Amino acid sequence: MSELWNCFTREQTDAQYNPTLWTPRLASDELLPAHIAFTTEKSESYRRKMGDHLQTIEFGRDEYSGSMDVFRPEGVAEDAPIVVYVHGGWWQWFSKDQFSFLAEPFNRHGFAVYMPGYRMAQDWDNGAPMESILEQMEQAVAAVLEDAAERGSPAVYLVGHSAGGHLGTLLRETDWGKFGLTGPARRKLKGVFSLAGLFDVRPLVDSFINDEINMTMASAEAVSPQLKASASREPLCPLHLVVPEFDTPEFFRQTKEYQDKLLKAGQSCHFDLANKRDHLDIIERLVEDDDEVLGFLLARMN
Repeated sequence: MSELWNCFTREQTDAQYNPTLWTPRLASDELLPAHIAFTTEKSESYRRKMGDHLQTIEFGRDEYSGSMDVFRPEGVAEDAPIVVYVHGGWWQWFSKDQFSFLAEPFNRHGFAVYMPGYRMAQDWDNGAPMESILEQMEQAVAAVLEDAAERGSPAVYLVGHSAGGHLGTLLRETDWGKFGLTGPARRKLKGVFSLAGLFDVRPLVDSFINDEINMTMASAEAVSPQLKASASREPLCPLHLVVPEFDTPEFFRQTKEYQDKLLKAGQSCHFDLANKRDHLDIIERLVEDDDEVLGFLLARMN
């Protein structure tokens, strides 16, 4: 494995992990405000459209409990396949509500969509914020897998963006048996899709991303998929790594290194380039009927 992760100065690391600096679509200081405005308007609109068909359910236990939005509009069967969407925001910004609009394209194609929320990293006071977010999301997905088994849903697919792509990759390797799930429930997870994800968290320890999180190097190592061995006792589902063309060189390096690791281990891991997309419009444009990334996802949800 490359040791290039630690060859940058703080200034260089900040640039390599700030995707707003790398897209030709908008100026850096305009990109994030435009993204927030777009996602807010689209999400509020879709939540209104859903009306009583939008449910919020509770999951988990103790400090890892949380809430999850379930989008199952009229016409989507009770036993429909399920997409679980895990949002990004460097584990410290945004919420599930910000990305409700992403349920619509999957709902249109007959999927129920579950969107779990997680407590922001800076809000944990137990000294292990990153590990705690992972545990909370494990409890969320365990609840979805159990629900899928009870409903007779044929499949559960995880889709995560950016920090959510990182979490989805870790969730793929969870040993669901520790939650007491039956074999049929554990096997409902049929695929994981990481959009502009991250697989080695160590470079972020000395970066602007860690200024509020305050994670240690030991914590970064514990939640880096690149450094972890699978905890699952069963064959792992396929993993699809989708990288936007205008993402940073470090995102490309990390993605290819992680794919190489999994392929050498004999796992199913596929790489796809999202042409003419950047770190943010790779999800914004999923609402378009003819979106190539959406088509890529749907074609592999079978």
